[in-house]
Amino acid sequence: SGGDTHFCNMYAAYERMPQALRERLVGMRIKHDATHTSVGDLRVGFDEVSDPREVPGAPHPIIRTHPESGKRALFLGRRYMAYVLGLSVEDSEALLDEIWHYAAHDDDCWTQQWKTGDVVLWDNRAVMHRRASFDASERRRMHRTQLIGDVPFE
Repeated sequence: SGGDTHFCNMYAAYERMPQALRERLVGMRIKHDATHTSVGDLRVGFDEVSDPREVPGAPHPIIRTHPESGKRALFLGRRYMAYVLGLSVEDSEALLDEIWHYAAHDDDCWTQQWKTGDVVLWDNRAVMHRRASFDASERRRMHRTQLIGDVPFE
């Protein structure tokens, strides 16, 4: 038990945002912290950084157009040490708080409660997901396959 995976629809998050915010975000890029793992541990070979402007990570558009559906979606990653390029840290934090207000609404999220034999496929280009905690003393076995081959996006 435990270790459920929560999935949130980023098409719905984008559509929930007011038009003025959507227009403001066009062309803006965000960078997420590459120094920490998804559970917050510092990755081997990285130093702790206190200024989000200095955190290593790949910048990408905040709004992305899905290359197959043609629909726009919010494209977020971990919130910790995320930074909107070109803004002051204070303005970046305020904008990220505003954006995150529209992400992860209960109506747009689904939870997979895992049981033996389950298989789930999702599209990271339009879904945000996270894992719930679980008892680390319990044996867990998972097989993961990742398909890569997306076209560059803007």
